[in-house]
Amino acid sequence: MDKLSKDEIALRKAKKYIDTLPDYARRFFNKTKLKPSSIHVYSIEIAAFFDYLGTTSIKLNKISDLEKITPEVLEDYVEYLKSATKNGKKRNSSDRTIHRIICILSAFFDYYFQNGVILYNPASKVFRPVIPSNPKEGSSIQDNLKLLEYVEKGTLPNEHKKNQQKSLRNRDTALLALIIGTGIKISECVDLNIQDVDLEHRFITIKSRNVPNKIYISEFIADKLRIYLEERLELIAYYGHDDALFLSQHKKRLCVRSIEKLLQKYSTTLFDGKYSIKPQDLRNAFRRNVFTESKNIFITSEMCSNSPLTILHRYISYLECYETEKAVAFNPDHMYTEEQNEIQ
Repeated sequence: MDKLSKDEIALRKAKKYIDTLPDYARRFFNKTKLKPSSIHVYSIEIAAFFDYLGTTSIKLNKISDLEKITPEVLEDYVEYLKSATKNGKKRNSSDRTIHRIICILSAFFDYYFQNGVILYNPASKVFRPVIPSNPKEGSSIQDNLKLLEYVEKGTLPNEHKKNQQKSLRNRDTALLALIIGTGIKISECVDLNIQDVDLEHRFITIKSRNVPNKIYISEFIADKLRIYLEERLELIAYYGHDDALFLSQHKKRLCVRSIEKLLQKYSTTLFDGKYSIKPQDLRNAFRRNVFTESKNIFITSEMCSNSPLTILHRYISYLECYETEKAVAFNPDHMYTEEQNEIQ
C-alpha cells in the first residue's frame, strides 16, 4: 500500500464534507485554487453552515435559492455560533474563530457573485470582529538562546522526564537550533526529510508553497544536525515515516503539536513556570533580530517568508526612528573628510 501524502489525506477528509453539500455548492471546490489543507478547513465550515440552514425555514434546493441568503441570515448564524453547544458544552467561539468563518463564507459567496448567480456578496456586509494585526513580540533572542542551552546541557526535574531527555537530547537540540537559527516555520521543520539536509554545503531544502527553497545554516547548526543524524540513521522508523528527519519516541514523523509540547516542557521548567515559549515566539524573535541587524524591509521579508507589507506594518515605528537618526547624522563635510582619509 502506497503512502498517502499530507495533501492527499487533507483532500480525502475534505471530500467527506463536500459530499454532503448540494451539487451547486460543490462547484466552489471544483474551481477553487486553494491549497488542500485550506480546502479541508473550508469544507468543514461551509458544510456546518449548510447544516445550520437545515434547522431553519430557509431551503436551498437550487442554485438560484442562494439569493435567500441575506446579511441578516449570516448575522443570525454568527449569533448561533456564539451560543452553540458541542457535546453538551458551550463552544464559546472566539472573535478570531468568528472572523475566520465569515472570511470563508465571504469567499464562498464571492465565487457565485463573480459568476453572476447572486447580485451581491451577503458576507461582505456582515461585521467581522476586529483581530489585532500586530503579533505579540513573544520571547527575545536571548531567552531563546538560554532555552537552547538548557535543552543541550540542562536537566529536567522529573525522573521520567530525565530519562526521556537523555534519549532525545540530541534531537531536541538539533531541532531547536535549526528553528532559532534559521527562523523556519514549525510546519516546514516537521516536513523535513533526511535528504533535505546537505551538511557538506551547509543548507537545508524546505518546500515553501510547494517550491523547493534553500536555507543556509551555520556551522553550529550543521554540527548539531550531524550529531543527531548519526543517531537518526540508526533508528528504524515506523512504516511510511522512513524519510522523516525528526522522529518522535514512537518512531513517527514529529508533528507540530509535539514541538509545541516540547517547547512548553522545557521553557516552563527553565523560567519556573512564569513564562512559556511558543513556536511563534521563536520565529518572531528571529524576524525581529534580522530586521534590527539589517534595517531593511526586503531582506527581512525574504529571510522570514513574510510579505514586505507585513514587515512594514510590524516595524513602522522602528523605521521612523531610523529615518530620524539618518537625517540627524547626515553631514557632507564629515563624509568628505572620511573619504579623503580612506584614500590617503
